[in-house]
Amino acid sequence: MGQEARDVLIARLREGESLDQAAEQCGLDLQHVLDSVPYDPQLAIVLVGRDPYTPQERQIAQRGVFLGQLALGVRVADAARAADVTTSQVRKWADADPHFGRAYQAVVRYTKEFAVSRRSRANLVPEHATKLFALLETGRYSVAGASIEIGISEGVVYARIKRDKAFAARLQQAQERGRAAREARAPAWSRSRS
Repeated sequence: MGQEARDVLIARLREGESLDQAAEQCGLDLQHVLDSVPYDPQLAIVLVGRDPYTPQERQIAQRGVFLGQLALGVRVADAARAADVTTSQVRKWADADPHFGRAYQAVVRYTKEFAVSRRSRANLVPEHATKLFALLETGRYSVAGASIEIGISEGVVYARIKRDKAFAARLQQAQERGRAAREARAPAWSRSRS
């Protein structure tokens, strides 16, 4: 779902409109909206009847993103970046909120059992690059999301961009195709407003 449609959907839900009516008015498939909830904390928060834009709810969303990324095996620093916070902020949360602190430690213990070694996470072999480009071209993934999907570190992708101009150009091309694919999928009402 596009950013504009998502924002309109959240605004309608904040005003008390039912989910099915709001989705229909935004030209969105209800199942697609429901499938987006696990990946969109603000949408999840508004669906339980709270305002996702208050500072307290924003912090809850950030904590959810951080723990979700961490559970996928993303490094702490990268998970914090995905949640738009610093690692020192995460430590402050863990110190100030015992519930969050216990959840954080539980996720760390859990992921250690299933963690991919740093060495294999660092390899951007040709088949990974091919998958990365294919995911980006769908328009449904960012570099971070595609990296997680194929099991490599996002940092490895950015390191490769810096040292390999051909790779950087191919990545940019894949992102441009992804933007075009997103625009093609956007409902007619959102394209006409652009």
